[in-house]
Amino acid sequence: MNKIKLIATGGTIAMRKDSFGKAVPAVTGHDLLESMPELREEAFWDIEEFSNVASCNFNPERMLQLAHQVNESFADPECQGIIITHGTDTLEETAYFLDLTVKDTRPVILTASQRDASERDSDGPRNLQNSMRIATDPHAKERGVLIALNEEIHAARDVRKLHTSHVDAFSSGEMGSLGSIDNGEVLWHRKPEPSVKFDLPGKLAKVIICKGYTGMDGRMLECMVDSQVEAVVIEAFGRGNLPPEVVPSIGKITAGNIPVVITSRCLFGRTSPIYGYPGGGADLQRHGALFAGDLSTEKVRLLLSIALGQNVSHSRLKEILSRGGVK
Repeated sequence: MNKIKLIATGGTIAMRKDSFGKAVPAVTGHDLLESMPELREEAFWDIEEFSNVASCNFNPERMLQLAHQVNESFADPECQGIIITHGTDTLEETAYFLDLTVKDTRPVILTASQRDASERDSDGPRNLQNSMRIATDPHAKERGVLIALNEEIHAARDVRKLHTSHVDAFSSGEMGSLGSIDNGEVLWHRKPEPSVKFDLPGKLAKVIICKGYTGMDGRMLECMVDSQVEAVVIEAFGRGNLPPEVVPSIGKITAGNIPVVITSRCLFGRTSPIYGYPGGGADLQRHGALFAGDLSTEKVRLLLSIALGQNVSHSRLKEILSRGGVK
């Protein structure tokens, strides 16, 4: 039978309601498979109980540990693919971190649920079963790290969570899903653009996020940048524009050799320095800011944490960001 590695990290898929009606961690990876004996009939499962925490507790250091675990698991030549159960809150971030740091071409699939295991219509079992189908599909290789939810398959780089509770909460916007599951069959629509790859870093750089807003000035931004900060991501308006009062502070920060990267609060679309008025993207670029294409704020932060942790040069970083993290 096909050999699949299951790495359980927690999340709603591993929760049940307690006596107060609140969802709490309660289900292990072994429990998940025991509740679905048909899965054991279709594959040989190697289960790793990595953690059992809500994904809001998942930080980049945990992501780095998980990346080490995934790479170690692929040392087994019989392992056909790896499935990771995870919470939905930060699912896209962990998936993208792995997409940047896992070089093996065998499938890595993250899955989750929006409804806990106490719910009669929990979406966890179906999502796990579909993940197994993807892991055993020979065409799943060389597609990067995948997310399997609600009969859809998404690329880690493109996907975002758009709703707090609906089972169809995740979308890849205009890029579209990579594939879907129909009546148990895996159907592929496209291949993703491959993400740039990094070696596993010995450390992660400290990168902060600042959200732009109307009436913003540079004082708050400068207060956020202490001696430990190695890069700043600013989530700006539209194509990558900010109030003009922020611009001098961006110049001060970049003059100190700290990268400032501009993303957009718009969920989809590219940032670009096309506006030349005060505070426009071209003005920010003149003061040293870089632009991240269509990468989300959170994913840019992770990319910078990994890249700067490996002392990637400013020119190389600019090149990577100009391509939106694509190889």
